[in-house]
Amino acid sequence: MQILAEVVGTYILVFIGCASALTDRVEKVGIVGIAMVWGFVLMAAIYAVGHISGAHFNPAVTLALAAIRRTRWKQVINYCYL
Repeated sequence: MQILAEVVGTYILVFIGCASALTDRVEKVGIVGIAMVWGFVLMAAIYAVGHISGAHFNPAVTLALAAIRRTRWKQVINYCYL
């Protein structure tokens, strides 16, 4: 269930975030608008599936958490590799 939550959250994050960058070509949203979209989408994804998976949407963050011993290395394999 955790992996499915991560896949859905990452898909939403990348799909809407990249769509905001593409929209900038037509509507001139600007760099601040694009950054706000990425932030709001990440916040929505954390609220939507964060309780299931701990909101590990970026494997680099998962590796950093494991390096400082906030996450077990056994779980890193689940989060980083599908």
